[in-house]
Amino acid sequence: MTGSRLAGWFFFAVGIAAVIAVFPPALAAAVVAIAVFIGGMLVREPRPPRAEEPAPPPPTATPPAEPEQITALLDLFTEGILLLDAENTVIAANAAAAQVLGRPRDTMIGVSLIRAARDHVFLEVLRESAAEPREIELGEGRVIFATATPVSSGRIRTVLTLQDLTALRRAERARQDLIANVSHELRTPIAAALALSETLESGVDEPEQRDRFARQLTSEIERLGRIVDRLLRLSRIESRMEEFRFEAVNVANLLDEAERRISPVAERRGVSIRREIADGTPTVRADRERVLEVLSNLIDNALRHSPEGGEVVLRARPVEVGVRIDVRDQGPGILPQDRLRIFERFYTGDRSRGDGLGTGLGLAIARHIISRHGGEIWVDDAFPGATLSFTLPAGEVAEATPQAAAPTSAESAESTAAR
Repeated sequence: MTGSRLAGWFFFAVGIAAVIAVFPPALAAAVVAIAVFIGGMLVREPRPPRAEEPAPPPPTATPPAEPEQITALLDLFTEGILLLDAENTVIAANAAAAQVLGRPRDTMIGVSLIRAARDHVFLEVLRESAAEPREIELGEGRVIFATATPVSSGRIRTVLTLQDLTALRRAERARQDLIANVSHELRTPIAAALALSETLESGVDEPEQRDRFARQLTSEIERLGRIVDRLLRLSRIESRMEEFRFEAVNVANLLDEAERRISPVAERRGVSIRREIADGTPTVRADRERVLEVLSNLIDNALRHSPEGGEVVLRARPVEVGVRIDVRDQGPGILPQDRLRIFERFYTGDRSRGDGLGTGLGLAIARHIISRHGGEIWVDDAFPGATLSFTLPAGEVAEATPQAAAPTSAESAESTAAR
């Protein structure tokens, strides 16, 4: 090996050592593998000829690594990787980088980094100190973790690694929102219960007033218990820890049972319940108790928003994906800006339109239950009143089917799905 090649390998090894010291182990291994492969292809010496063979003419240039070989190697890694030359032109990119940047890979090769990434902020990453990570916020709430590492291997001068942190940041925000919402929702009944208990403790002479305070205290404690219970239910369902038992369920019997369970509440509120079941409605494969929980929640919401003397309609009919069930009330309806959010945790919309007794968790639980059945739940765009609809597939249903089956085109024409 000549002195120049030996010196080249020495500095090449120093560069690898620097990469290992800066990068996390998994990413360092990726960069080292890339550097070793490409560097080896660029600085390798030709095989000496055998004695009996005539010596070939000396090569005029060392053959570079094939682009297909480089691309195949880069595609082994889950992090986005861009190889840049001295002018910050993209020499190679892997599939993960194309996905992170949201561009076809072939449109990124041979163009400047700014054109490939469509954002000048990436140049700031290159100008910062070697291997200094940078969190970049792009459009539509996307967050990218970028690291630029200087190297010296043929044309390659920079290895730019990209990691999409969007899902992680959204999860962090959701966790923060959940903590804030839980704190807010628990604070109200706790404060009310504390005030009532202090009033009772200070002494109330009138028996009727004392009984009224005691009933209010019991109501606040029960509300607190409902919030805690539903939080635990939602957590178990979201983590798929709750087992579902699927069986063939007759839809007419399902609506009968739901009406029977909720009828005391309907009588107390002075609201009637009417059932409409279309001919030919098939049985569904479902967890009976879970679907009854969904129906009870939807009917209870409808009763709470219905005027005294009003009517709640339960309707079931066959559709292409199975069976569609509607729960319709005669209340004030759901505002358009609320329709896409009512299935979120703790979202109760305009509290002035109801009695304020909802926890904002029932519809979130309902959405997860219907999703586990392979169905879909949404708000129908129908006035007056509000209609909440969901589908259950007929026949065999896989338990772990997270994708919701969309309503048919005919259904979509008559409803706006809150998905």
